[in-house]
Amino acid sequence: MDAVRVNTVALEVRQDVSLWHKQRRLGMGAVIAAGNVFLRLSRSHIRMFPSTKSWRDWELSTFALLHPGHTAETRGARAVALEALPGERLDLLLAQGRLTTPMVEAAARELHRAHGLTSPHASRPWSHGDAHLKNVLYDEAGQRAWLIDFETEHDAHLNSDERHADDLFVFLLDLRGCSTREQARSFAMAFLRAYSEPCVLKALQARLRPPRGLERALWKSRSHHLPDAQLIEWLEHLRHELTLLS
Repeated sequence: MDAVRVNTVALEVRQDVSLWHKQRRLGMGAVIAAGNVFLRLSRSHIRMFPSTKSWRDWELSTFALLHPGHTAETRGARAVALEALPGERLDLLLAQGRLTTPMVEAAARELHRAHGLTSPHASRPWSHGDAHLKNVLYDEAGQRAWLIDFETEHDAHLNSDERHADDLFVFLLDLRGCSTREQARSFAMAFLRAYSEPCVLKALQARLRPPRGLERALWKSRSHHLPDAQLIEWLEHLRHELTLLS
């Protein structure tokens, strides 16, 4: 949940490597508790980590799982230092008119790869929990995407297909909210085709029904307050495209 900033982030430059220093703010327990109540009532299927140690351990272990060979260090009881990965955030590329279909396809392939890994501390496939455009980098030189910022986890009762479908859904809501209707349609089809996991796409299709209650507020936030009619039209379009892919 990008709107709830429970950590400070600063770039640390060393001679051999640049690191992002992330530190849990003091007094964030009440903020996280309130945020988790909203996340539960809005049927978000995710939660933030009330325990600083749990967040720190998850961030470090996930970074090491997804990006082996890159530096990930503990910094005291409340902080981590993670190697700055190459590339630019997808939301910035989109805002600057530089996002391309191959970049979106690379994001889908990286999510698919990561979804095939086993979560640290749990014998189940990994999932992100907040896979919006700000949490995906694209590296032009390497022609690949990188996933970053591991500050939430999915509810334990969800199966792997449901968790992976939620990652796709968060990405697609953000994509529609940040782009024109025509852009979003083109990028979404490329994204879904590149991900290409039938069971996950089926779970995503089941998720695409009009939101109710606080769920509506959550989806509005994730789609950058897209008007209701446009949000419903987007859900219908995605259902149609998924039917064509099945």
